[in-house]
Amino acid sequence: MKCNAVDNLFPNQEAAIADLRREDTVFDEICRDYQLLSDEHLSLSAEPGSKSYQFACDIRETLDGLRDEIARSLRRAGKT
Repeated sequence: MKCNAVDNLFPNQEAAIADLRREDTVFDEICRDYQLLSDEHLSLSAEPGSKSYQFACDIRETLDGLRDEIARSLRRAGKT
């Protein structure tokens, strides 16, 4: 089973995240983007030197922004 980065990011919020993903297509897209970039970031870590340091920093910055947006969406929906 593939690791779900969003569920790992917000432990004990799996049900709330699943509910909101079903209800809100934009939130679902944000979660999918987070998962894709998280997988990319992990693959960069597994293959040092394969991509530039700046690229890894850009991914990390984007992940941080997506994390914040997921947290805001959960708060707005009253799920936290």
